[in-house]
Amino acid sequence: MTAAGNTTPQTDVWAAIEKEKRFDRLVRRACITAWTVTLVLLVIFGIGSGLAAVQMIRLAAAMGGPWPLLLQPALPFLGALWTLCLLVATLTTVGVFLRHRTSSLGEIQLRLAALEEMLAGRTN
Repeated sequence: MTAAGNTTPQTDVWAAIEKEKRFDRLVRRACITAWTVTLVLLVIFGIGSGLAAVQMIRLAAAMGGPWPLLLQPALPFLGALWTLCLLVATLTTVGVFLRHRTSSLGEIQLRLAALEEMLAGRTN
């Protein structure tokens, strides 16, 4: 800020850069949170499916039955869970990479604009 209370182009540029960095941190936190929740749900559902499979195996052992058919009820769940995990992983990874690239280009443009204004101010 100058004495008159106006902002200079340099401070505007640095403020914009800091704003972009804060947004990048927010996106990164959201990505990490989404991964954590997905993995926790995967563990919970895996435990639930495993317990159901163990019960079915015990029942089949006691009564005698076809072993491969006992795990069939868990396959649709595992397919849906795998698809969800793959979708979340792909979207968050692409989002993070695109955000970093966009942020880097924007930061370079802002820094070049500030440098131009600094050089123009020195020649005047």
